[in-house]
Amino acid sequence: MKSINLYKKYLILKKEELAPETFLFRLKGKLKFEPGQFVQVSLPHFGEATFAPCSDPDEKDFFELVIRACGNTTNRLVELLPGDFMEVRGPYGHGWPTGKLIGKNVVLITGGIGIIPIRPLIFQLLKYKKEFKKITLLSGYKTPEFVTFKDDYAKWLKQFNYAKVAVEKSSSDWWGETGTPTDLIKNMKYSQKDTFVLICGPEIMFKFCIDILNKKDIPDNQIYISFERRMECGIGLCQHCNIGKYLVCKDGPVFRWDMIQPELER
Repeated sequence: MKSINLYKKYLILKKEELAPETFLFRLKGKLKFEPGQFVQVSLPHFGEATFAPCSDPDEKDFFELVIRACGNTTNRLVELLPGDFMEVRGPYGHGWPTGKLIGKNVVLITGGIGIIPIRPLIFQLLKYKKEFKKITLLSGYKTPEFVTFKDDYAKWLKQFNYAKVAVEKSSSDWWGETGTPTDLIKNMKYSQKDTFVLICGPEIMFKFCIDILNKKDIPDNQIYISFERRMECGIGLCQHCNIGKYLVCKDGPVFRWDMIQPELER
């Protein structure tokens, strides 16, 4: 029970609007986390919300969170400014299976702000690029204005073996592809034996993406999903984040698809 109140105050160093109602906050101090884990941010008298750190895990001087205004608590959190403090506890949960990716082809598929929990892993994959085979990044958004980390994508498109960014509705100055994440997957060729796929985005996209991957002979036990929803307490007390026999906050948020898929159907 004590861990519920283990908040630490971090000074906000930087605030940047990445997309409409979506802001990156840089907080002063080291946060020891694994890519894919999450933290709880509290706003006294309003509540708390769950966010995945999105900066380089090896960074010693700061860490970053992206907050989208989509509710009572987050609407107030995005009003914070550099010089204010943010109350954070964590990290919690299990992240991406980084160790299992060594020596393998790695395919990252993201939809919308699903790029956030994968961004720390991208830093590590690129830092130790020689430890992996082909690294692929496929990202989809609704429109160009909602593309987050545009400066990062400009670098990633050159640094990855294969990388594509698509929007469903493009504009005259759009520099990427037009389509959905599933459209990007259809054009890829994968080796069944040594390919791992990591997916994060709206849950509705999971099944469509995995159906295509299965047709390309990628087995369910080589596909990992991050569930960035449902969590409230973050430590397994409230039970609100259960998916069948699992708790997203304690057993996830990253799950191997063959383990979590049967529970989603119950």
